[in-house]
Amino acid sequence: MIQVKLTKEKNKTTITARGHAQYSVKGSDIVCASFSTLLTHTVNNCTDVAVKDERGLFTAKFEDVNSIGNQTMLKAFENTVNQLAEQYGKYITVEEVSL
Repeated sequence: MIQVKLTKEKNKTTITARGHAQYSVKGSDIVCASFSTLLTHTVNNCTDVAVKDERGLFTAKFEDVNSIGNQTMLKAFENTVNQLAEQYGKYITVEEVSL
């Protein structure tokens, strides 16, 4: 299962993710592919992002949440990852935290 945590603070948003969907065999797992594409697209199209990938835990810290572009991308990520969780809840979960 993919476990996603979206932590929103006043001036920073952090996305953490770990795990594998295991929806299907390697190479044809549509849940894993969808999430990976969504996360990569979000990170690659935002500014001031610090990324760390260690031992299966991926962390992306978005420092410029006041940027209109970043706000748009992060809202799109949030909406889409929640849709994935609604449709494939057995394979991906989302936790949202506001500090």
